[in-house]
Amino acid sequence: MQSPEESKHLELLEPVPEEQLHGWLREFYGKDVVVERRELLRHRDLSFVERLWISESLPNSLIYKLVLPPWDIEQDLHERILIPSISNSAQLYLTGHHGPVTALFLEDLGSQSLINHHSTELAARLGEELAKMHRAYSYRTDELMQADLVRNLLPIDYAESTQLLAGHLGTWRLISAQDAKKLENLATMLALKLAGEPISLVHGDLYAENVIVRNGRLWIIDWSWFALLGVPLLDLATVTLNHPKNGTFFEHRMEVVEAYCYESARKPKEVLELLPYAETLSRLLFLDWLVERKRRGILGTTVGPVEGLIVKVVQELVNKA
Repeated sequence: MQSPEESKHLELLEPVPEEQLHGWLREFYGKDVVVERRELLRHRDLSFVERLWISESLPNSLIYKLVLPPWDIEQDLHERILIPSISNSAQLYLTGHHGPVTALFLEDLGSQSLINHHSTELAARLGEELAKMHRAYSYRTDELMQADLVRNLLPIDYAESTQLLAGHLGTWRLISAQDAKKLENLATMLALKLAGEPISLVHGDLYAENVIVRNGRLWIIDWSWFALLGVPLLDLATVTLNHPKNGTFFEHRMEVVEAYCYESARKPKEVLELLPYAETLSRLLFLDWLVERKRRGILGTTVGPVEGLIVKVVQELVNKA
């Protein structure tokens, strides 16, 4: 859940009426059920997530998620792209709609994530399974591109997409012409460095808090707007960053990288040299998300006002150019 400080910047999503929730539960279980207990997991401007415990029914718990566009891409991801046995993702049980809100009822994988429950063994397993997932989806890139369900962001696209970002920022007077040029040069440099990388389905927001540990298995949650067809090193970079969303899992960075490289038949030295560029790409994508929010008239985030964050991230990226 967000803190009171975070909520100052957000207009929180209004949950749907209780009658609608119970109607969806009746549809899924085939009978009227009693919600024994509820746990609020997240309440933000574009999403509302609860864990529901259901009396005398199986499954006896569900993840109940309400999302607004563009977060509603999660429905298409689960229904048309994700293969749980490959992506280690939750099973989607049911979806529903209430006005602009999309409801998803998902398998409850628990709350024990790698951010606070990790080991050398789990880190190595994550590296191995992440490499297997990227390899499996790399065989489906043509199919997924034709389906046009997620964004395609290949190295050849970096310069053009960054020019569009810079154009919006210039219109809003949030970037100087000089810094816009530096941002475009940075994108060109990233494209050159990552041009030889394979293309696959990428989670795009893969941090330790989004990897659940249950019964010795690893599960990846929160597939959403950030998912794209692009360079898989983006996922490896984010999950090995020294970042609050990774917590102390960062201590196992090398175990993840080495297992990923072993499974994908790559040299760790080569991958480690490329990871800083993938990390920079992740920040460029975060800037893209901030610009998308401002374009939609959403002026806050969970960590502060959008415009202030845009200026901060632009400066961070320009300093890397």
